[in-house]
Amino acid sequence: MSADAKEMDYSHHEGDVPKSQHNESHETLRRVYNTWTASAYQVLMMASWTCNVVLYSTVFDVGGPMMLIYSTIIVTFGQCLMMSSLAELCSVWPYAGGQQAFTKYLAPKSIRRFLSYLVGWIVLFGEIATAAGCAMNSAQITAAIIELHHPGFHAASWNTYLIYMALTILSLAFCFSQRHLPAIAVLGGVITLGGGLAWAISFLALAPKQTARFVFTEFVNNSGYHVSAWVGVMSFYTPIYALYGTDGILHIAEEMRDAPKSAPRAMVYSMVFSGITSLMGALVMAFCSGNWEAYMESDFPFLNWFVDVLDSSAGGSALVIVVIVLLNFLITVGINTAGSRLAWGMAGDHALPLSNFFAKVNQSVHTPLNALLFIIIAELTIGLVLFGSDYAFQIIVSLGGVAIQFGYLIPILMLLIRGRSALPNDRQFKLNSFGYIVNVAAVCWSSLVIIILFFPLYVPITANNLVDMNWAVVIFAGLVVFIIVDWMFRGRHHYVISDE
Repeated sequence: MSADAKEMDYSHHEGDVPKSQHNESHETLRRVYNTWTASAYQVLMMASWTCNVVLYSTVFDVGGPMMLIYSTIIVTFGQCLMMSSLAELCSVWPYAGGQQAFTKYLAPKSIRRFLSYLVGWIVLFGEIATAAGCAMNSAQITAAIIELHHPGFHAASWNTYLIYMALTILSLAFCFSQRHLPAIAVLGGVITLGGGLAWAISFLALAPKQTARFVFTEFVNNSGYHVSAWVGVMSFYTPIYALYGTDGILHIAEEMRDAPKSAPRAMVYSMVFSGITSLMGALVMAFCSGNWEAYMESDFPFLNWFVDVLDSSAGGSALVIVVIVLLNFLITVGINTAGSRLAWGMAGDHALPLSNFFAKVNQSVHTPLNALLFIIIAELTIGLVLFGSDYAFQIIVSLGGVAIQFGYLIPILMLLIRGRSALPNDRQFKLNSFGYIVNVAAVCWSSLVIIILFFPLYVPITANNLVDMNWAVVIFAGLVVFIIVDWMFRGRHHYVISDE
């Protein structure tokens, strides 16, 4: 073991979870996941091919099918670099805190407490925003399907919120007991794969086909940007959206058997699988895109696309419910599971108000139930913004991708600053001689992703189209300021880390 690793006492025993990141009084969770159930969980969390479908309008406005295919290849490679870097860290510190734990062990001592506190809270807000976005997306699609079958009905904000509330509370029921979570993960993985095959086979058989020339060489730009190269970069948005939900396993690692070995394997396996299925889905979508210009006039182009290809409003709606709404719901379950574990882990370090309350594990269901309820209540509260403005809600949830990507960037950057010698030699997952190159590339990639997520997809922005403005940078900056103020007046007096 290196001198740095000895200094920080990061040793762990092979085949077991490392000693807790908290004091001995912190309650623990049972280990119920193995490599394959965790891989299924992560595949569900990304559900990569369905994200391409949901972003149908973005695909055909920003680059077109050609760029969807090429950008998927590039993004898969970039995300694999990042995932490999995180997998190596997870093999050393498989804790529920995930990025927060990595940062507190790797950052320089002078900023370790504050930076890990900042990362933990940003990622936690990101989890909440992402789960809220998934649940609201399902609610809006469900309302659109109802409107399709009942033309006289128009869903008001309260109708959509009730659906959103029902889905969010139902996700609580699915997360309630730990014993069922691996089975739910496997179910989600099976639906992701089976639904993808059903969609691909039916569309390849029934949809009119685009030419190979259109698919591989036709560049489409309705974004308003005049520099084609930049439009190509912005086309990364869709596959990033499909492949950024990579941190789920980090937060359930304390519930995995042989976590130092199984967690990194599951992370890498699931990323490679999701990248491949995302590319296959992109190819099917490109060749079977149909009359895309007509579909773009709808609020949900993919719904019209499904109905048109299957030549049945009932059949198209049913397939959308299974492969989009149901998967979105199960993803919400997965995100709430991860978010509750992160909140529970942070409470063990006294990062949350009422930390002793949120650090408790309900022994009858073996779940950090108080932390889970905190996540659910936060999402229901965010949903209330819908009554004021759907646009305002979208502004808030736009934080999700940036926040989680920030959580990926910081610990890898801290590893580079500290030096790879800080990692123990007996870790179960090693990048070996490629480690430095992979880490540097991962930092560069994550930085690019954050820049992309800060830019609007459409320009110019005027008073008449503020809906196209990307407010993520404003929301992110506001969140950082809020956390800094909280740190100054509360956090720094309570937050502790185990090596101090």
